[in-house]
Amino acid sequence: MTVLHVTLLGGLREMAALPLPAAEAAQGTRSLRRFVLELHVPHERRPALDAELQAAAAPDGKYLQGTDAMWRVVEVWTVVAHGLRAGIHRYRVEIDEVEDTAQADTPAVGEGASAETGKLPAVESADVRQLKLAVLVLPVSDVDRAKSFYEAVGFRLDADRAIDASYRVVHMTPPGSACSILFGTGVTTAAPGSVRGLHLVVSDIEQACRELDARGVVTGGIFHDTSGVFHRSTDEKRVEGPDPQRRDYHSYAEFSDPDGNEWVLQEVPARD
Repeated sequence: MTVLHVTLLGGLREMAALPLPAAEAAQGTRSLRRFVLELHVPHERRPALDAELQAAAAPDGKYLQGTDAMWRVVEVWTVVAHGLRAGIHRYRVEIDEVEDTAQADTPAVGEGASAETGKLPAVESADVRQLKLAVLVLPVSDVDRAKSFYEAVGFRLDADRAIDASYRVVHMTPPGSACSILFGTGVTTAAPGSVRGLHLVVSDIEQACRELDARGVVTGGIFHDTSGVFHRSTDEKRVEGPDPQRRDYHSYAEFSDPDGNEWVLQEVPARD
């Protein structure tokens, strides 16, 4: 058994890892390391962990950061524990080393916290300081219907994992976005369709509306807000058509998914 230090759920964690046969490496370099981890998390932290593991498994995703290497997720699945550990979910995760990192710039590892307790260690990671928005959870009533809709909009399907009839996670990413959406069964208690004002930036709002219309997505028309600051959630101060000066951030259009979760297109022209 080997101890690894890997950043998960917002903190650097000390975890026991079982070595697996080494991954093949380029000629003339050492073999990359391969391990299997066992993680334990409470029910309410599963969506966040799922999103991190799915990102680390995607070809263009964000790898898991360790103190001496970066890791790619090869395989992940969960088993629900019962009895005294009801509500705690056990993950078995295979990881491959993908890149060495400089140990000299890495702070000494303090006493790590387990994923099961959800407590953060004393060490503050760069990822925590940056606080990058990665996933938005959407409440939907029909997972397959929502999946088909967002595929029509042009979102990339990153993962669709079902443990049983009560728990399914679908992870999708808008084209060109660093932030993804997550929806499914058992991932949120919010009412389906209750999310409002999610913004998608486009370089040409007229072209974006035409493309969505061709995909069967109704946008409801382009508008601008005469207050000159931001658009309101009501029709007050709204005027039909794009901003007359086509100023950045001032032209909008809206569409909703089948449950009524609302999206707003906002025009910010591309710059050379």
